[in-house]
Amino acid sequence: MRVILLALLLLSAAPLRAQDDGANSIQPHLFGLHLDDSLRDVRRLFPPLKKWSSTVDKRRGVTRYRVELGDAKSFPPHLRTLYLGFRRGDLVEIEGVYDDDYSRRETYERLAGEYELLYGRPRRSGDRFWWDDGRTVLRVFPAELPAAADGAILSSATTPSTGQGPTVVAWRTGVQIF
Repeated sequence: MRVILLALLLLSAAPLRAQDDGANSIQPHLFGLHLDDSLRDVRRLFPPLKKWSSTVDKRRGVTRYRVELGDAKSFPPHLRTLYLGFRRGDLVEIEGVYDDDYSRRETYERLAGEYELLYGRPRRSGDRFWWDDGRTVLRVFPAELPAAADGAILSSATTPSTGQGPTVVAWRTGVQIF
């Protein structure tokens, strides 16, 4: 009788483990955006107030847009900057850098702890946490932003272009999915 009960317990545990593995799949969306969205879909969600600055990574074939608070009519709450990477018209990378107030309340370690509840223990390299399910990667990290001597964040238009990095930086919570 014990053998039968043990066999039933083992057989019923196998499907639960299979369900747990599926539950750890990283959800391919952040800030109302989904990987594979088109640029038109993104602009519909965040209508531009002015042209978004962009750079092209020719090696990877990715065009990255930098959208700052004030560059779009609507913007995700608590975000300061949104980086969007597109390849062949599809969204392949979403990165958000939170504002100062939110970053003080929700440090990157705390945010990583919240994602750990969803996706399990992260891998870690220094101060960067990440999860990888074989298709999608989620990273949580401290974002380093150029700052003035008084600690005020510099916009991309006022960042010094001396060829050297800024002498003062500000740390913000960042999250990225690709």
